[in-house]
Amino acid sequence: MSQPHFDLRALFEAIDAERGARQLSWAALSRLVGVSASTIRRFGDADDAEADGVLALIRWLGVPPETFVTHGSVDGTVLPMPGERVVRVDMDLVRAAIGTPAVATGSSRTTIQRLTAAAQSAGASVTSLTRLSDL
Repeated sequence: MSQPHFDLRALFEAIDAERGARQLSWAALSRLVGVSASTIRRFGDADDAEADGVLALIRWLGVPPETFVTHGSVDGTVLPMPGERVVRVDMDLVRAAIGTPAVATGSSRTTIQRLTAAAQSAGASVTSLTRLSDL
């Protein structure tokens, strides 16, 4: 069986379609989600990307992150949309999901591929490994 994989190309296509439907420029979208326009456009050819930026765009789309996971076995849930707070990966939850002690790494960030793999291996949704943070 193939490993779960987050399809950034499919995410880029969904973002571009929704951006067009909402009649937004790349710059306007960038301001709305807090991710640079050049970073968003790179998703079309990328294999991996920083997870927090990807989550901001998925949140804007209003779909579960698992919408873009191929070979996944976990049903997804939509990321919360409360006001001015941003969605961030909760590295403590990621470490717990994969059974890694918190002291094993000082990393406070991860990529979308690592986050997807951690969620899938734990039988959890990507959303369950996130937290809301103030700007």
